[in-house]
Amino acid sequence: MSASDSAQTNRVLVELCVDDLDGALVADREGADRIELCADLLEGGTTPSMGTILAVLDAVERVGVQIIVRPRGGDFVYSGAEVDVMCRDLRAIAAAAAGARTPVGVVVGALTAGGEVDAVALRRLIAAAAPLPVTFHKAFDATSDLLAAYDVLAAAGVERVLTSGGPHPALQGVEVLAELVRWSRAEPAAPTVLVGGSVRPANVREILEATRATEVHLRAQTPSPRGDGTLRTDPDVVRELFAALEDFSLAATSGTRVSDTDTDRGGADGDVETAAAQTSVAPSDALSDASVVIAVDIGGTNLKGAIVDASGRTIASRSVGVGATGDESIARIIELLQGLRAHTEQSGHHVVGIGVVTPGMVEAENGIVRYASTLDWTDVPLGPILSAELGVPVEIGHDVRSSGLAESLFGASKGVANSVLVAIGTGVAASILSGGHPVVGAVTTAGELGHIPAIPDGEPCTCGQHGCLEVYLSGAGIARRYAAAGGEPGLDAAAISVRLGHDPVADRVWAEGVHALALGLKSVTLLIDPAVIVLAGGVSRAGGLLLDPLRVELAQSLVWREAPEIRVSELGTAGGRIGAAVLAFRASGHGEVVDRWTTADVLAEEPADIRADARSGAGSALGADVSPAGPRA
Repeated sequence: MSASDSAQTNRVLVELCVDDLDGALVADREGADRIELCADLLEGGTTPSMGTILAVLDAVERVGVQIIVRPRGGDFVYSGAEVDVMCRDLRAIAAAAAGARTPVGVVVGALTAGGEVDAVALRRLIAAAAPLPVTFHKAFDATSDLLAAYDVLAAAGVERVLTSGGPHPALQGVEVLAELVRWSRAEPAAPTVLVGGSVRPANVREILEATRATEVHLRAQTPSPRGDGTLRTDPDVVRELFAALEDFSLAATSGTRVSDTDTDRGGADGDVETAAAQTSVAPSDALSDASVVIAVDIGGTNLKGAIVDASGRTIASRSVGVGATGDESIARIIELLQGLRAHTEQSGHHVVGIGVVTPGMVEAENGIVRYASTLDWTDVPLGPILSAELGVPVEIGHDVRSSGLAESLFGASKGVANSVLVAIGTGVAASILSGGHPVVGAVTTAGELGHIPAIPDGEPCTCGQHGCLEVYLSGAGIARRYAAAGGEPGLDAAAISVRLGHDPVADRVWAEGVHALALGLKSVTLLIDPAVIVLAGGVSRAGGLLLDPLRVELAQSLVWREAPEIRVSELGTAGGRIGAAVLAFRASGHGEVVDRWTTADVLAEEPADIRADARSGAGSALGADVSPAGPRA
């Protein structure tokens, strides 16, 4: 069905993005008009195998099939050889489509290094795909000038463009989308605007009413029942979408349709800005006083969520326990986020982004937790899962690395380009900032300070090595070694530190731990050359009992250079939450707002009027454990 067909039936055309045969069959059964068939959606979609293409074309009975041709993830700037590969794939797809029962098209995109549509490559791709119709994918939203790019696509003969109106969810790009829709209606040969980008049943009507678009695109996916961290196309989500559209008619927007004489793109519609104004709108202009984000800090035993406004202040918070299994923990995170979002809506706020920080090996750019032993997670696409559930952009980060980010922006290492945050809790981990940039590493495990061999051939560690730093200086290590040496069992590191000076066992265990930490920080200093080392976590609260001997030992061990300054975290346990809030605003496309935050803001209690609302019942959607943020001790 074309855009004109959609308009004639007064019905919105729905396209589902799927990545397997099962997804295609769900779309076919549930009444979708088209599918975009992809592989590897965690990379944003790449060319599916010919086996998948043939299986889908053979199996579907009514749904149209659009097949993406994208040779790899990453950017959209392709070499000549990559364009050759794409052309081969397009010719093969065109041949396979000859006997298809339903309409078939292809989805492509190519940009220059300067951020413009690669018109030369596009002409080659369109020619190779002939006679199939061509959609230009969301590479469009990465162009430097959307309206100029639209003109290029129109001149090339592209039938459709998938866009959210810029590098953000569609709901935040409705003004640009409305302008593009107006252009497409003004010129019959212009590409149809296919609106995509976090379109969900909960927001689809709002998007359509604001843009007057006739086609929407979405991934209707939820976690797979296989429990392996993958996603599947969920028929219930598809039904929810159609239920949301059940009484929606395109006729409702006919009064604003461009007339035959109104073809000037300068903006004849009174409620549509001019092209020049549209392209100059910065992401921050879309923020309002009601815009908030949700920050979640995943710990070993608890999930801590907070609603944070654009000033960096926490409005309300909630804490729940982690699940007994990996899948249960994911379910609890989703419930926590849904509850916090319900609270924001009741208090008149609107969630624009979510930031989640977690332990483990985190591939932040794709939102994947590669491994987290305490959560029983392996290759969990946490970001895509949460974004699909909540319908807002989500950014995932490493917990300690995010705390280090927060400390460098608002805490003890603020303004220091070369610093290391060392979190000493149950274990030991570090966040490294070098030249103002975080050090992540080849497999995302940079900063595993707790497992450097501080004491050669020392005591065994649970990781399988011997002499690891956290065996000697961590909350768990100090408690274990104190009890094993004959000390009173059941005491934690804080209780053991109180005994220093009158308990020989505590003195010895503590001194050995300080020595191990000094050796570890010596290695850090010589390898990374930080100006400041910030200590965080429970053991750091020992204050001078830890800092005084540590500073002496580190200084004495560095014979030919001065030791870096050792400071204690200013943000404490709030560092993870603050870092997650920074990630959330970055995910929303409004990362610049954090530049205005102060330490007082990020550590402040919530405004009095919000606190009063929470007491009067506005927080009831979260249950009894919703608590407005209070003053820090």
